[in-house]
Amino acid sequence: MKKGIITIVVLLIAYSVSSQQLTQYSHYLLNYFALNPAVAGSSPCLDLKAGYRNQWQGLPGAPTTAFANIHGNFGKKKNNFHGIGSSVEADDSGPLGYTAISFAYAYHLKLNADYMLSTGVSAGIMQYRIDVGSITLPDIQAGNDPAFSGNSSVFVYPQINFGMWLYKDDRFYGFAMRNLVENKVDGIGLDTRLTRHYSFTAGRAIAMNEGFMFKPSAHLNYTASSRVSLDMTAVMDYKEKFQFGMGFRSESGLVGLLKVDLFKYVTVAYGYDLALSKMRYGGRNTHEIVLGIKACSTDEVGRVPCAAYD
Repeated sequence: MKKGIITIVVLLIAYSVSSQQLTQYSHYLLNYFALNPAVAGSSPCLDLKAGYRNQWQGLPGAPTTAFANIHGNFGKKKNNFHGIGSSVEADDSGPLGYTAISFAYAYHLKLNADYMLSTGVSAGIMQYRIDVGSITLPDIQAGNDPAFSGNSSVFVYPQINFGMWLYKDDRFYGFAMRNLVENKVDGIGLDTRLTRHYSFTAGRAIAMNEGFMFKPSAHLNYTASSRVSLDMTAVMDYKEKFQFGMGFRSESGLVGLLKVDLFKYVTVAYGYDLALSKMRYGGRNTHEIVLGIKACSTDEVGRVPCAAYD
C-alpha cells in the first residue's frame, strides 16, 4: 500500500501542468550547455560532458538522470564565431521516464573589448514512456484508468529551446526558455502538456590571493503557475585545479560541490544534495557526478574566456 501511495504521488508531481518537468543539476555551471543552447561553442575546442544524477536516494521510484553533451565552434572571423552542439538526456522517475536528444546552434558576437554576446537555439525530439505494469492503484488496475491509453511510449516533437548569454573574462549572465512549443503529450494523462520553463543565471569570478578565486553564482527558475525556485552556489577555486564549495536550493536543501582536474583536459566533479524539506523522510541524499573532457588547450589567442563558467 505504501509503495502504491508513493507511486501515485510521483505521478501527480510528474504530470501536473504547473510542476517542474525538466531535470535540475547541482553542478549547473559545469554543465550549463545542458540548460542554455547559447553556450554552444564557448569552449575553444570540443567540450564533452557526461554524468549521472541519483536524486532522493532510498525513496522507491526516485528520479535518476544520465546525460551527455558535446559542443564546439567554427567559422571565426574578427572574434565572432559560430557554435554547434548536441545533447542527450535520459530521466526516470518511478514508472515514468523520458529520453531526449537535441542539436544546438549559437552565434557569438563580440560587443566591445570586454563582452561577448551569444544567442542560441536548440531543437530535438523527446520520447516519453510509462511502465503501466509497475503502477499499483488501490481499487483499479492502471491499465483500466482513462488517463492511460495503454501506450508504453510516445514521441513528442519538436522540442525547441532558446537562450542568450552575455559574458566576459570574469562574469556572465544567461537567460533561457525551454519547452518553447509546449507540446501536448498524447496517450499519457488526460491533458498532459510540457510547460515552458524560464531561467536566469548569473555568475562571477573574483580573484583573490595565493592563487584562489571566489566564484558565486545564482540560478533562478520559473514555470507557469508554480513558485519561483532559486539555486545559489559559492565556490572557491585554487589555481583552476581544484574547486570546493556549498550551495542552497530553495524549498529543498543544501548542496556540497567538489571539482578536481585529474589531467590537463580531464575534470571530475561531484555534488551532494542534503534534503531539508519533507522529502528527507523518504530520501534525504542526492548524488551527482560529472566527467568533463576538452580536446585541446584552453589557451587561445583572440578568445574571450568566461572564468565564471570555465
